Amino acid sequence: MQRPFNHGLLTCAVAYFLALLLAFVLFSTLFRGSYESIVDTRGMLGFLTLGLSDFSWWNNFYYLALLVPWISSFLVLTMLLYRFGGGSGKRLIFSGLSIFVYYSAMWLVFMVYGIFFGWGDMAYDLIWLWPICGFLVGVAASAIVEKVFCA
Repeated sequence: MQRPFNHGLLTCAVAYFLALLLAFVLFSTLFRGSYESIVDTRGMLGFLTLGLSDFSWWNNFYYLALLVPWISSFLVLTMLLYRFGGGSGKRLIFSGLSIFVYYSAMWLVFMVYGIFFGWGDMAYDLIWLWPICGFLVGVAASAIVEKVFCA
């Protein structure tokens, strides 16, 4: 159990660090030259958590919302690795799937909410990209962990 736990923790930490880095680059290029601040922490967290950090129950602790996708992806990855084990190929796929699960669940929440309460001003036509991009970031993070830490 120790190896799947360590691998899951490290891979998800690297994956969400990569996602945070990509969000920082995206936000800094989008808002460059505008009157808005380049580093919009609240906006970046809302982007990474698919709006979970924007709920009012977080109050001033909205930054803790990043723990929800990270811990949920970590738990899914650890369960998959513990149950199925396998080599680096399976770890690559499972790492991508673990992040895909969180963003797919949030996508379903948005779809159900949109059906019952209206779509609002969110870019619902692009929200399907989050699970796919999450899968790709998970695979990239697993490849980095395999090359750097398991060599």
